[in-house]
Amino acid sequence: MEKKNMGFLPNREKLVKELTPQVKEDLKNYFQDRDYGVIAITREDALRAFVVKATNLCEIARLRHKLSPMATAVLGRALIGAILLTSLLKHGTDQRVLLRIEGDGPIGLVVAEANAKGEVRGFVQNPNVPTFVKEESGKKKFDIGKAVGKGTLTVVKDLGFGTPYESSVPLVSGEIAQDIAYYLLKSEQIPSAVAIGVLVGETGKVEAAGGFLAQPLPGASEEAIEKLEENVKSLPPVSTLIKEGKRPEDIAELLFKGFTTELLALKELSFRCKCSKELARGGLIAMPEEELEKLIEEGQASVKCNFCGEEYVFTKEELQEIMEEKRKGNN
Repeated sequence: MEKKNMGFLPNREKLVKELTPQVKEDLKNYFQDRDYGVIAITREDALRAFVVKATNLCEIARLRHKLSPMATAVLGRALIGAILLTSLLKHGTDQRVLLRIEGDGPIGLVVAEANAKGEVRGFVQNPNVPTFVKEESGKKKFDIGKAVGKGTLTVVKDLGFGTPYESSVPLVSGEIAQDIAYYLLKSEQIPSAVAIGVLVGETGKVEAAGGFLAQPLPGASEEAIEKLEENVKSLPPVSTLIKEGKRPEDIAELLFKGFTTELLALKELSFRCKCSKELARGGLIAMPEEELEKLIEEGQASVKCNFCGEEYVFTKEELQEIMEEKRKGNN
């Protein structure tokens, strides 16, 4: 399938297309190993799902922030969670959602921000948090809840209409996916099934990552909701599915087993930050003069972006120019 027919680049047009074998082959050829998500619905009833593959962007986050395996798993889940919450936004716009997890666990503050175009960024307060493991069904896995601890999940939606909408709920597990489902139920009154997985290999590299958000739409029948619940319960971990080669559209079909799956929209995903040296310069201009003087005496200044780890270095000459600009603005 040619790029102009994919319906999401560059205009990200919506589409409704039955998920036939040919469409699946076209998606595989087009996206290949890139991260992306599909928004799918059922033809027979009012069910909806947003399924994403996010292996590459989670690995980029790991490398940018020099994360430990535990921190990789936590931030990866938060990034995917923020992406899933963009399903509440207008597709393809600059509207954005920020997910903030404030727990008393050793990882500290966790922040992830995603926009409706599929761009996401984020950070954790403690990138070197040690690994915590728990056993579940005879298998060892990361104890995300222990790393995060107890606290609150806050979701901030910026719809571009002035003051952003903010809502907080208590963390019910610290596992992030369950906490997002609880948020959707309590703050948005939307019952949802949320699953997120980040598989970290022995070397620390992200081997597979993704997630889904599935929910009934208004008018969904009880039978359809029960069938969706059964399908969700029967699925293995989403990171396992992606590791095995399943793609977002394949997982959507598994979620909608017993229904005809149709694609509503596609979205390419990427780890991307809007920081720049100009923005960092603005932060320096806002500093008190005495602090700028100290930096000039030291000979240079370095400003690091929390969200992506990018570092901007300012020479003594640049700092002196900033000081002159600041003094002119104060006169």
